[in-house]
Amino acid sequence: MPLSVLALAWLTGCSTIKLVYNQSDDLLYWWVDAYVDLDADQKPGTREALSALQRWHRQQQLPEYVALLQKARSMATQDITAAQVCATTEEMKTSFLTLLRQIEPAAARLGTQLKPEQRQHMRQRYDKTNKEWRSDWLDASADKRLRYRNKQALNRLEDFYGRLDDPQREVLSQWLASSAFDAALNYAERERRQADSLQTLQRMAESGSVNTAQGLLRAWTDRTFHSPNESYRSYNQALWQENCAGFAKLHNSTTPAQRQRLAETLRGYETDLKTLIAQK
Repeated sequence: MPLSVLALAWLTGCSTIKLVYNQSDDLLYWWVDAYVDLDADQKPGTREALSALQRWHRQQQLPEYVALLQKARSMATQDITAAQVCATTEEMKTSFLTLLRQIEPAAARLGTQLKPEQRQHMRQRYDKTNKEWRSDWLDASADKRLRYRNKQALNRLEDFYGRLDDPQREVLSQWLASSAFDAALNYAERERRQADSLQTLQRMAESGSVNTAQGLLRAWTDRTFHSPNESYRSYNQALWQENCAGFAKLHNSTTPAQRQRLAETLRGYETDLKTLIAQK
């Protein structure tokens, strides 16, 4: 989801964070428009709400990210535990939920205004992205999917640590090869969330009440983060803990030079975020 990417952009390894962040309200607007095909009456309010969200986020959440980066940097040169990794990612999740709560009123207002043809446009957009997702994760062979995951993870890790040596690459390969990751289960949950979102939007529009719509939206957010599918919840929790352990093991295999590079990269992100905060 683009909001998560923009809200936690410093984790992407992107060298143009300041440029991307300063355009985040426009990027989010284009994303929303691509999904729902905003009409002339909906566009001004959506733009205004996203600009207000960016101003709030710059002052309220970027300082939290700076503090989190400082904490991560203090751990970068040391061995770490899976529990520490999970605690950090939990902080990120909490921050993102706060962001979603902040945009709830504006999102609820828009939800009450959406027409059936706009929800149909969303369905078509879902179908398009699902086709791309299946191509990457379901249609290919198991070996090809594993190579794809390995390549993605390696590229991201080397953005932070520099080139991983052969033993470190083997740690990564073993981590991913033994992973509980289940593409079919993830896809089923993806479809459930999409169907849930369309049903929720329909109920929001039918209610005609922003207060009612906001309650429906919050309930949908809760179901997104805590799936009603017990099997998926158990799987997702196990996968999360597995990934925390895998990253900790990989980090603990790195050299002092690689850890220093990680610390310097995190320091660079801190500097970028402090600059963004000061821009007002």
